[in-house]
Amino acid sequence: MKQALLILSVLGMGIAQTSGAAETTFQPNNTLSHTITNISASANYGSSRNIYSTNSGAHVYSNDEISQAIDNLSAHAKQKEYQLASLTSRLSYEQRQQQASKTPDSSSAPAIAAARASRVALSRSSGYCARYVRKALQSAGYEFTPNPSAYQYASRGTLSNAGFSKISNDMPTQVGDVIVYDRSSKRPHGHIQIFDGKNWISDFRQNSISPYSGVYNYTTWRDSKYVDDASDRGIYLAMAE
Repeated sequence: MKQALLILSVLGMGIAQTSGAAETTFQPNNTLSHTITNISASANYGSSRNIYSTNSGAHVYSNDEISQAIDNLSAHAKQKEYQLASLTSRLSYEQRQQQASKTPDSSSAPAIAAARASRVALSRSSGYCARYVRKALQSAGYEFTPNPSAYQYASRGTLSNAGFSKISNDMPTQVGDVIVYDRSSKRPHGHIQIFDGKNWISDFRQNSISPYSGVYNYTTWRDSKYVDDASDRGIYLAMAE
């Protein structure tokens, strides 16, 4: 009996130890709670009864039944754990499927812009990255007012208004992504470039993601139609069931 009571205590169910019989109830969702009622039988031979009750009205009188109630709780917890694992797996699959469906094909605006930039790219920089990338984007149907400086395509909200969303710089790169470098004392106009699936293209075909030898701040932009907006919306619903 003491062992069963100790287990219930560990589970967060307070128990008053008495010489009387334990009367325990549990709810349909297998959670236990209790109220304690002490009943005095006589002046010399007092007795008490611990009543563990919920709205379910199901009573447990013996150690075996208390142990069974604990087993039911454990089984219920394992069932929820399995449901959560299953839902997490399904969510991961849906995210992969959604990401696959959000990869631009050759006829998409991001791919068209990137292909245009790649076709006209120079062998080395001419200093007109903003002009080259701007024309590439406009050739794909993106509408916006041209800016004189590359950094302004991010700071003035030009890309955002044209249908792009800022994404994490750590996201895997895909065709049509645009990077805008902030301006600096050495680079007062900043820099802008677009990814053609293999290389970063500005007014020339770059050897790496950065055209600079130093470290500069930048933001990454992607056509909003191809931004994966999947969330963990299903997990909380499952846990509330």
